[in-house]
Amino acid sequence: MLRCLNVKKSEKGFVALFLSVLILAIIFALGTSITILTLGQQRIASDITRSSQAYFAAEAGIEDSLLRIQNNKLYVPDNTLSVNGASVDINISGSPTQQTVISQGDFDNIFRTVTTVLKLNTTAPAFYYGAQIGEGGLEMENNSRIEGVGGVAGNVYSNGNIEGDPGAVITGDVFVASSTDLNQQWAVCSSDQVFGQNSPVLDLVQSFKINQTERLVQVSIYLKKNGNPKNRTIRILTDDNGSPSETVLASATLNASKVTENYGWINIAIPNPPLLNADTFYWLMVDTKADSNKYWIWCKDQNEGYINGVAKYSHDWNEDDPDWTQITGDLNIKIWIGGAITSLEKIRVFGDAYANTILASEIQGDAYYQFIDQGSLDWLNNYSGSPGIAYPDFPDPAVSDMPVSDANIQEWKDEAGCGQQPAIPPCLIEGDYSPPSGASTLGPATITGDLDMTNLQVLEITGTVYVQGNIDFEGGANLESGMSCSPDYGELSCVVLSDGWIHIKNNKLFQGSGQPESYFMLLTTANCQGGDQTPSCTHHNAAMDLHNNAVGAIFYAADGLIYLHNGVIISEIVAYKVQLKENAVIQYEQGLVNAQFSSGPGAAWVIQSWQETE
Repeated sequence: MLRCLNVKKSEKGFVALFLSVLILAIIFALGTSITILTLGQQRIASDITRSSQAYFAAEAGIEDSLLRIQNNKLYVPDNTLSVNGASVDINISGSPTQQTVISQGDFDNIFRTVTTVLKLNTTAPAFYYGAQIGEGGLEMENNSRIEGVGGVAGNVYSNGNIEGDPGAVITGDVFVASSTDLNQQWAVCSSDQVFGQNSPVLDLVQSFKINQTERLVQVSIYLKKNGNPKNRTIRILTDDNGSPSETVLASATLNASKVTENYGWINIAIPNPPLLNADTFYWLMVDTKADSNKYWIWCKDQNEGYINGVAKYSHDWNEDDPDWTQITGDLNIKIWIGGAITSLEKIRVFGDAYANTILASEIQGDAYYQFIDQGSLDWLNNYSGSPGIAYPDFPDPAVSDMPVSDANIQEWKDEAGCGQQPAIPPCLIEGDYSPPSGASTLGPATITGDLDMTNLQVLEITGTVYVQGNIDFEGGANLESGMSCSPDYGELSCVVLSDGWIHIKNNKLFQGSGQPESYFMLLTTANCQGGDQTPSCTHHNAAMDLHNNAVGAIFYAADGLIYLHNGVIISEIVAYKVQLKENAVIQYEQGLVNAQFSSGPGAAWVIQSWQETE
């Protein structure tokens, strides 16, 4: 009996020990599992943190690249960054119209990759005419012509007189606008006035008054922009007890493509010039909408030195009883009124003619004028084809804006220096430069001296080129010498610009990338205007002197004379003044309406996609 009791006690002790061990084992297993799970979670959390840091580093690489591309800053295709302990490898590839940015962030061997595709969004400058001319006017000598290619009309728009000799022909319509006189201006720029970013500073106005009763033909405002805002409307309003009224005398379009991220004077022609009374207040307004990323900056005189007006803003000028608030400062403006009478004289026009005065001309279409001489009227009424209609007392054509603004030109100059101030190699070429004979490439580049193209060079433009001196193309008569846009430009056009004169002789070839929409633009800012000239100019005192054919190119002299020699045939001219010698021909190409550039007027990079790719 006692033995049985001892066995039972022994068994109970074993069971208790076994249960204790089992419980301890279970607790140990649970503890181990919890420890493993906790360590795993910590590792996962650590990996997530490192992955997030790698991703944020990759995005930082994308943002740095976008800043450089969108603002024409210097960058290299393959580069690295360090971001808070992470490293970023960046690769940029593509063409002038599309760029792909691949950014791989690495934090403690955790990798994340982000890829962004940018596409260039451009707005074409308005090359609507075979010749567009400033106040210097157009002179056409014997048998010179302005015509179109393939049945396209060769239209002409001039802000100055058009004069011809026997046989001078324009096959399209002709517009001779009123000349302009600068009547009012205030150009003291000491402070920024932001508007169009947030309400209520949306509709911005500056009052002014002129000193004689005359028509308002053009206004100029000193602007820059942030981002890429859309075109806006400017209005001329009457005064209502010291604030703008809702009576609109005239309206016009502020072309956003002519405004850049740096200040520049933007000229805006008034399509239907209103008659303004002397010593009466009027208001110039720019009407905007709120956009925190795309807005405008109008420069002002913080000290309010302009005595002929004040500046105000409102959130909506057109609401009932709008609330106008005066700002501290006077906005920079120029006010242009009608000037001297302009005329069309001794030209045969196949289309319609618009001018204040028409003299000794043969108009095959209709004539719109204030005065026409009897000989021109008789020819109009008795033309053997289909007599045109006379429209006397017709208002003078409005002054026309030039396709490219001074701000656009400065933007091209900055791009030629790779966005650096000062420019650095390889963008900067010190002194005069003569490319090697034969084929070579150039661009983007700034040349501080002259560019010599007199040795049969064939130069492919791979980026905007800015020559601070003169450009001379005179040399041997080799049809293969000249300049062209790189094929990488695709449907876009390229630019070579100069601050000096440009001389072209002996059949130099200029062409775009090979695509029909692509053109080569040669531009000069020289103010050589013919006649007696103090600055150093060509032998005709011209800013640009053309001796040979150049179809497929745009020639642009913003402030000077373009002189075309005998028999020269070109595609497009824009200049302050143009002179065509005997038998010279401008053959306008319809494709010029859509000519677009990789920078300058309207060019902006737009994000097409932004996504993680690894």
